[in-house]
Amino acid sequence: MGGLPQIFTGDRLIADDFIEEVKGYLRLNQDVAGYNSPIKKVALTLTLMKGPQVAGWTRDMGTWLDTLNPVLDNIPDVWDQFLYEFSQQFQDSQRENRARGEIERCTMKFPEIDDYIARFEDLSRIASYDTNSGAVFQLFTKGLPDDILKEVLMSPTPTMYIDLKDKAISAT
Repeated sequence: MGGLPQIFTGDRLIADDFIEEVKGYLRLNQDVAGYNSPIKKVALTLTLMKGPQVAGWTRDMGTWLDTLNPVLDNIPDVWDQFLYEFSQQFQDSQRENRARGEIERCTMKFPEIDDYIARFEDLSRIASYDTNSGAVFQLFTKGLPDDILKEVLMSPTPTMYIDLKDKAISAT
Protein backbone atom coordinates (compact mmCIF):
# COMPACT_ATOMS: atom_id res chain seq x y z
CA MET A 1 0.00 0.00 0.00
CA GLY A 2 1.09 3.54 -0.57
CA GLY A 3 3.75 4.81 -2.90
CA LEU A 4 7.38 3.88 -2.48
CA PRO A 5 9.63 6.57 -0.99
CA GLN A 6 11.59 8.72 -3.40
CA ILE A 7 14.98 7.43 -4.54
CA PHE A 8 17.80 8.57 -2.26
CA THR A 9 20.93 9.70 -4.10
CA GLY A 10 23.09 10.67 -1.13
CA ASP A 11 21.93 14.23 -0.42
CA ARG A 12 22.62 14.72 3.30
CA LEU A 13 20.01 17.45 3.57
CA ILE A 14 17.22 14.96 2.87
CA ALA A 15 18.67 11.83 4.50
CA ASP A 16 16.44 12.14 7.58
CA ASP A 17 13.37 12.67 5.41
CA PHE A 18 14.26 9.65 3.28
CA ILE A 19 14.58 7.35 6.29
CA GLU A 20 11.31 8.68 7.74
CA GLU A 21 9.58 7.99 4.40
CA VAL A 22 10.97 4.44 4.41
CA LYS A 23 9.82 3.90 8.01
CA GLY A 24 6.36 5.24 7.13
CA TYR A 25 6.11 2.95 4.13
CA LEU A 26 7.17 -0.06 6.21
CA ARG A 27 4.75 0.91 8.98
CA LEU A 28 1.91 1.15 6.48
CA ASN A 29 2.76 -2.28 5.08
CA GLN A 30 3.66 -4.08 8.31
CA ASP A 31 0.87 -6.61 7.82
CA VAL A 32 2.16 -7.54 4.34
CA ALA A 33 4.19 -10.74 4.33
CA GLY A 34 7.90 -10.05 4.59
CA TYR A 35 7.67 -6.39 5.57
CA ASN A 36 8.42 -7.21 9.21
CA SER A 37 11.63 -9.02 8.29
CA PRO A 38 14.61 -6.85 9.30
CA ILE A 39 16.70 -8.29 6.47
CA LYS A 40 14.00 -7.48 3.90
CA LYS A 41 13.60 -3.96 5.33
CA VAL A 42 17.28 -3.37 4.70
CA ALA A 43 17.12 -4.96 1.24
CA LEU A 44 14.13 -2.81 0.28
CA THR A 45 15.81 0.35 1.52
CA LEU A 46 18.95 -0.46 -0.46
CA THR A 47 16.88 -0.74 -3.65
CA LEU A 48 15.69 2.83 -3.02
CA MET A 49 19.26 4.15 -3.00
CA LYS A 50 20.82 4.86 -6.37
CA GLY A 51 23.60 6.92 -7.89
CA PRO A 52 27.34 7.44 -7.63
CA GLN A 53 27.25 8.99 -4.13
CA VAL A 54 25.61 5.88 -2.63
CA ALA A 55 26.83 3.09 -4.92
CA GLY A 56 29.85 1.98 -2.92
CA TRP A 57 28.06 2.11 0.41
CA THR A 58 24.99 0.23 -0.86
CA ARG A 59 27.29 -2.39 -2.38
CA ASP A 60 29.05 -2.83 0.99
CA MET A 61 25.71 -3.04 2.82
CA GLY A 62 24.46 -5.58 0.29
CA THR A 63 27.59 -7.66 0.81
CA TRP A 64 27.04 -7.52 4.58
CA LEU A 65 23.40 -8.53 4.10
CA ASP A 66 24.47 -11.51 1.96
CA THR A 67 26.60 -12.82 4.83
CA LEU A 68 23.59 -13.04 7.16
CA ASN A 69 21.71 -16.26 7.72
CA PRO A 70 18.07 -15.51 6.73
CA VAL A 71 16.74 -17.70 9.56
CA LEU A 72 19.19 -17.18 12.43
CA ASP A 73 20.19 -13.56 11.79
CA ASN A 74 16.79 -12.07 10.86
CA ILE A 75 16.52 -10.13 14.12
CA PRO A 76 15.64 -6.47 14.88
CA ASP A 77 19.31 -5.66 15.48
CA VAL A 78 19.91 -6.01 11.72
CA TRP A 79 17.54 -3.10 10.96
CA ASP A 80 18.89 -1.10 13.90
CA GLN A 81 22.47 -1.63 12.73
CA PHE A 82 21.52 -0.58 9.21
CA LEU A 83 19.90 2.62 10.52
CA TYR A 84 23.01 3.37 12.57
CA GLU A 85 25.29 2.81 9.58
CA PHE A 86 23.04 4.95 7.37
CA SER A 87 23.12 7.71 9.96
CA GLN A 88 26.90 7.62 10.18
CA GLN A 89 27.28 7.68 6.41
CA PHE A 90 24.61 10.07 5.19
CA GLN A 91 22.86 12.06 7.87
CA ASP A 92 23.75 15.72 8.22
CA SER A 93 25.86 16.17 11.34
CA GLN A 94 25.49 19.96 11.15
CA ARG A 95 21.70 20.00 10.78
CA GLU A 96 21.09 21.09 14.37
CA ASN A 97 23.66 23.90 14.19
CA ARG A 98 22.31 25.07 10.86
CA ALA A 99 18.76 25.17 12.32
CA ARG A 100 20.03 27.27 15.22
CA GLY A 101 21.47 29.77 12.77
CA GLU A 102 18.32 29.81 10.66
CA ILE A 103 16.05 30.37 13.64
CA GLU A 104 18.08 33.49 14.48
CA ARG A 105 17.20 34.88 11.04
CA CYS A 106 13.60 33.63 10.96
CA THR A 107 11.17 36.53 10.60
CA MET A 108 7.47 36.89 10.03
CA LYS A 109 6.31 38.41 6.76
CA PHE A 110 2.98 40.14 7.50
CA PRO A 111 0.31 38.70 7.55
CA GLU A 112 1.78 35.16 7.29
CA ILE A 113 1.78 34.32 11.01
CA ASP A 114 0.91 30.67 10.37
CA ASP A 115 3.88 30.24 8.04
CA TYR A 116 6.15 31.94 10.59
CA ILE A 117 4.96 29.71 13.43
CA ALA A 118 5.29 26.53 11.36
CA ARG A 119 8.82 27.44 10.25
CA PHE A 120 9.83 28.56 13.74
CA GLU A 121 8.54 25.35 15.35
CA ASP A 122 10.17 23.17 12.72
CA LEU A 123 13.53 24.88 13.26
CA SER A 124 13.08 24.65 17.06
CA ARG A 125 12.46 20.91 16.79
CA ILE A 126 15.53 20.40 14.60
CA ALA A 127 17.66 22.58 16.90
CA SER A 128 16.44 20.58 19.93
CA TYR A 129 15.13 23.72 21.62
CA ASP A 130 12.57 23.57 24.43
CA THR A 131 9.76 25.88 23.29
CA ASN A 132 9.07 26.98 26.86
CA SER A 133 12.60 28.23 27.49
CA GLY A 134 13.27 31.93 27.78
CA ALA A 135 15.70 31.81 24.85
CA VAL A 136 12.99 30.43 22.55
CA PHE A 137 10.56 33.14 23.72
CA GLN A 138 13.19 35.73 22.83
CA LEU A 139 13.89 34.18 19.42
CA PHE A 140 10.18 33.98 18.61
CA THR A 141 9.49 37.60 19.56
CA LYS A 142 12.65 38.77 17.74
CA GLY A 143 11.14 37.56 14.47
CA LEU A 144 7.85 39.41 14.87
CA PRO A 145 7.16 42.78 13.20
CA ASP A 146 7.32 45.69 15.68
CA ASP A 147 3.58 46.44 15.71
CA ILE A 148 2.70 42.81 16.48
CA LEU A 149 5.52 42.54 19.01
CA LYS A 150 4.15 45.56 20.94
CA GLU A 151 0.74 43.95 21.19
CA VAL A 152 2.18 40.56 22.17
CA LEU A 153 4.21 42.10 24.98
CA MET A 154 1.27 44.04 26.43
CA SER A 155 -0.04 42.89 29.79
CA PRO A 156 -0.72 40.11 30.57
CA THR A 157 2.60 38.91 29.25
CA PRO A 158 2.52 35.27 28.13
CA THR A 159 4.56 32.83 30.22
CA MET A 160 4.06 29.71 28.11
CA TYR A 161 4.99 29.33 24.45
CA ILE A 162 1.44 28.29 23.50
CA ASP A 163 0.12 31.55 25.00
CA LEU A 164 2.81 33.56 23.22
CA LYS A 165 1.90 31.93 19.93
CA ASP A 166 -1.85 32.47 20.47
CA LYS A 167 -1.30 36.11 21.35
CA ALA A 168 0.80 36.62 18.20
CA ILE A 169 -1.96 35.03 16.12
CA SER A 170 -4.58 37.30 17.71
CA ALA A 171 -2.38 40.36 17.20
CA THR A 172 -2.01 39.54 13.53
